[in-house]
Amino acid sequence: MATMEAIAPVVRSFRAHPSSLYQVRQFIRQQAELVQLPGDVADDLLLAVSEACVNAVLHSSSRTVKVAWRHSNGCAEVVVHDEGIFQRRLPMPEIDGTGGRGILLMMAVMDEVTIHEGTPRQPGTQVRLRRCHALD
Repeated sequence: MATMEAIAPVVRSFRAHPSSLYQVRQFIRQQAELVQLPGDVADDLLLAVSEACVNAVLHSSSRTVKVAWRHSNGCAEVVVHDEGIFQRRLPMPEIDGTGGRGILLMMAVMDEVTIHEGTPRQPGTQVRLRRCHALD
């Protein structure tokens, strides 16, 4: 049986601009359809990937955002990688309004969320999202 690491991901690069978010969502939808991901799992993955990409676009000062898709053994994994520095902060509803909750949202709908934080010495934040589902 293949492991998640044994299967090469499908990787796409997108311009780090709000207008690219539609293309990112199309890419994830297409990949989910190819592997016949259950609708609720695909929707949750799409939501989490969108949040990760919005964060990259708005906060990373990157020129591009890379999105890697992999599916194996009933688990979908998406890695979002930017060229930026991770800014740690707590959501503050009084200041942020309805924003500032992207990471919490990702954690609520994914089985695993891993963030490798870009630093001034080593820029490049990587968000790994993983969601598993029952195999038929």
